[in-house]
Amino acid sequence: MSTTETVKIELNYGFTGEFRCEIDPERLIWYHQAPEALADVLQSTEQVLKNPLELPPLDLAVVPGDKLTIAVDFQVPAVSEIINAVWEFLSDCGIEAGDVTILQTQSGDPELHQKLKVAITKELQEQAQWVIHDPKSQESLGYLGTSAGGERIYLSKHLLEADFILPIELVSFDPLIGYAGGGSSIYPGFSSQEAIVKSRGQSHRELTPKESRPLRQLIDEVGWMLGLQYSLQVIPAGGLQISEICFGSLEASFRKAKELLDQSWKLEPEYKSEMVVLAVENGPAGHQWNQLGRVLETARNLVTQDGRVVLLTQIEAEFGEGMQILSSCHEPLDAIKPLRDKQPGDLVAATQMALTGDWALICLLSKASSDDVEDLFIIPLEDEAEVQRLLQTDETVSFIASAQHAYGQLKQD
Repeated sequence: MSTTETVKIELNYGFTGEFRCEIDPERLIWYHQAPEALADVLQSTEQVLKNPLELPPLDLAVVPGDKLTIAVDFQVPAVSEIINAVWEFLSDCGIEAGDVTILQTQSGDPELHQKLKVAITKELQEQAQWVIHDPKSQESLGYLGTSAGGERIYLSKHLLEADFILPIELVSFDPLIGYAGGGSSIYPGFSSQEAIVKSRGQSHRELTPKESRPLRQLIDEVGWMLGLQYSLQVIPAGGLQISEICFGSLEASFRKAKELLDQSWKLEPEYKSEMVVLAVENGPAGHQWNQLGRVLETARNLVTQDGRVVLLTQIEAEFGEGMQILSSCHEPLDAIKPLRDKQPGDLVAATQMALTGDWALICLLSKASSDDVEDLFIIPLEDEAEVQRLLQTDETVSFIASAQHAYGQLKQD
């Protein structure tokens, strides 16, 4: 077969990985590529700030002397450029840097927060208040109110005491709430440790992203109780890039962002593949096992039973508590009950790994120890040559670039 008759596949993975192959089109079920990235994030942010969706211009909503809190989702790519554009706009409105609080959720990586600070305009570095929310500190929390379901809601005082709040959020598919964004970084991220732990157990794997979930409804209610108006919603491209930015009312910007996310990152092939190859890239929060939660959900939805899931990564991070539980079990599904009982921080990733491992054969290219990988019921791959050898069959195959952002399900009639 000549090369002109094959489909060329290009997948970036990890920090520096580049996988290339060619595939017979008769074997190819789906090839998903990341959407085009914005050429100039600063300029694109400036444009949307001037034309908010379903709300008056921002300069009519803030006045000099207002206390502003910019609530930052640490998973947002290019967030420093976005904040710099927001600050330039606010500065023109007469806002003083000393009246701004940059509020961030804990990422588990102190260097991540420092990298953000040094990338921000010097005025904000020196004069703004920089806060990393501590959900375990009762002193950092204040009482917002009681939800319709009778749940007492506590949030960071930096949100409750602000005259104006601007969430900057990544919009993505989420196994727990369907779509992350639209206030989901506010609650439970800036709430109590109890609320964060409780949210981990509210997964609904049988639901599609668009279907309603109790936790999503509570997030929407908290946003209403807090009086959130404007929000900035970000759609990812491949790697550490952005494809779209939406700004305006919380409801309108989130609605548009979800539509754009579906267009760019929702996969709906008509048939399952006997093999699915998924490339996972480094993200703003690093390259971690937690990234594999959504990836494995997509893989399980798109691969035939007893088929093969091939993960291309450069992960070398240590196991979290959930992964340790899984590695101590005799069979993948033996981990489900102890995971539910313990509710570890990596609950979703560990659960999806157990479910997918029971459904199909998982092969992983990573920088982790082969022995550790095998303890997760996964076949370790040493290099790209082994991936190429796996492809030397007649099996049908799908390829997914930047799979950490994608959601896949069979096309519905």
